[in-house]
Amino acid sequence: MSIMQNIQLPNVSETASSGMERFAKIDELIAEREFPLALPILLKMLQIEAKCVDTLNRAAICYFELGDSATALALLQFITENWPKKSIYWGKLAEMRQFTGDIDGAIANYKQAIKVDPNNVLAIFKLNHLEPFKRESKQVSRLRKLDKAGKLTQRGQALVSSTLGQIEAKNGRHRAAFRHFARSKSAKTGEFPLEDLNNQIDAQITDFQPSNGKPVTEGEPRMIFVCGLPRSGTTLVENILSSHADVGSIGESFALSQTVTAIGKRLTPGQNRWQWLKSRTDEEISILREYFHRVALKGLPNEHGVIVDKMPLNCLDIGVAQMLLPDAKFIFMVRHPLDVGLSNFITNFQDGNAFSQKLSWIAQMTHEVYRSADDYSAKLAGTMRMQSFRALVENPEEQIRRMLDHTGLPWQDACMHPERGEAVVRTASSLQIRKGINSKGLGKWKTYEDQLQPLLAALGGQEWLSHWQTIDEAAAFS
Repeated sequence: MSIMQNIQLPNVSETASSGMERFAKIDELIAEREFPLALPILLKMLQIEAKCVDTLNRAAICYFELGDSATALALLQFITENWPKKSIYWGKLAEMRQFTGDIDGAIANYKQAIKVDPNNVLAIFKLNHLEPFKRESKQVSRLRKLDKAGKLTQRGQALVSSTLGQIEAKNGRHRAAFRHFARSKSAKTGEFPLEDLNNQIDAQITDFQPSNGKPVTEGEPRMIFVCGLPRSGTTLVENILSSHADVGSIGESFALSQTVTAIGKRLTPGQNRWQWLKSRTDEEISILREYFHRVALKGLPNEHGVIVDKMPLNCLDIGVAQMLLPDAKFIFMVRHPLDVGLSNFITNFQDGNAFSQKLSWIAQMTHEVYRSADDYSAKLAGTMRMQSFRALVENPEEQIRRMLDHTGLPWQDACMHPERGEAVVRTASSLQIRKGINSKGLGKWKTYEDQLQPLLAALGGQEWLSHWQTIDEAAAFS
């Protein structure tokens, strides 16, 4: 039986509009992460024309985002069987397999994508992460030719340079590797709005006060927000917590940032979010809370009493979360700033994190994030936990017990083995998580100590690093 026969299609009750118009609306819904609204439209279109690759691809995206990875994978398999010469879909199938933990399947599909299109640099980049190329391999030779030809797009150049950097690093050629990483970052465009961020945190320090509002309504899930700088260990903690039988995860959800954006549209000139929220009625706060839950849970039934929301830079907005969800708990990850800085600089993020393009920007972002965290930690005592990454990987059982106590969860042995979980891991940390809790991520910055001197200087040198170490030590014993 074909995959199309397995999908329940709704009855079509209206005349279909032009494909271009429908895709424009669907793409708008997908961009706004309104997957529950986009999917029924796509299913109606598939009933009319079951073999439209553009519709099938969008339906696969929606199913995956709504947590039905089996149907999403089946749809992409259907696409690759019927359009085997389209390299992009082999790459998408591979990526989805990787996210669900099928590494062997992902490797095979990436190789097929490259076989169909030898210059598919995204597939080459991702395959190298799963099955590193030898320095003298044909794939690396092809990458060097593409690099020298100078005909790549900005995105393509970033991917090629990043891949060459990873290959050189694997072979112990760290100076050459760092040059490639720097070239990868310089190929990208984007600005880091430091002044806006600085003003936002100034307003937080001046005007944010925790809510003493009513607890969430019975039946609503209790939220745990895991946050911190990107690459600080948030994915590890998410997977530790979601290994607990009472806990589910919505991954890197945009629910809080979308709620903050909705608040921002209602501010009067000169007004900040805290001033606006302070004057809201209980009913208005409830409406905002309902909006957050609708975006977070995507309109789907919730099977867990506790939900983890793991978006690193939510750390800047947890005050909003606390005012809407007084029962929420927060975990802020504390990891060595040079390890975090290095990891951000050498990671080729698909979207966002523009601050990672320059070492000086990484330092500025680090300062602002810790300035915000210091304020929140003082105001949210008992609700916010500063969690040392070092302590967690060196003494996992003790630290996991403390995290569970903080979040009001009973001990379960499964939390010691997040690598055994079946959760989809969609971040740059997906491979590390599959290896379980380990200390291999500690002190990696030392290999690049010379190259990271500009970052250290921008952070404030050894004096600021010593200040950070006191934060880490306090977090380890909290």
